Amino acid sequence: MVCQGGTFMGGTVISKKSQKIIICAIVLAFLASPGALCQVKGTADTDTPSTHNQRGVEFFKKGFSEYTPRNQTAQAELNYRLAIKEFKAAIDKDLSYRDAHRNLARVYFVQKNFEEAAWEYKKVTELAPGDIDSYVNLALAYIELKEFNEAVDVLENAKEQTSDPKVLNTLSAYITKIRNQQARGVR
Repeated sequence: MVCQGGTFMGGTVISKKSQKIIICAIVLAFLASPGALCQVKGTADTDTPSTHNQRGVEFFKKGFSEYTPRNQTAQAELNYRLAIKEFKAAIDKDLSYRDAHRNLARVYFVQKNFEEAAWEYKKVTELAPGDIDSYVNLALAYIELKEFNEAVDVLENAKEQTSDPKVLNTLSAYITKIRNQQARGVR
């Protein structure tokens, strides 16, 4: 029903005073419902860690795949900040949620915040010792921080987590490259 000059479509006439009373009643009913305009401070967040993590992944992908290639740095950074917020919310709900730690590390690495990336990748290696990729990414963060010995130590630890000959050879090759890079004084 649409009101036009005191008349509802359909022919019923309502005075302006009655219209105001109806509008006030609707507004009061709306405001009386919990969370009508905003979440009440202190109420429990019902989102699961997985929900937060998935939202974080969506923000990260949008920033990395959509805005970064177009050199829209401000938009990319906004999405990265939102992703970080979501990953941290997931971790707050489940400290051992390794996917959120891994995703948070990825965002930090892309932002060139290598110290935070290293911290998060280290957490993943503690939560999932068999996740060799996290050891390699942790070593890469240490290399960016010019902490070559730590990078080698991480890769040596990764070798203890696998018996796959190809993986062991690859890790050994990485260690050799790091040591050569360190010996040359290359960044």
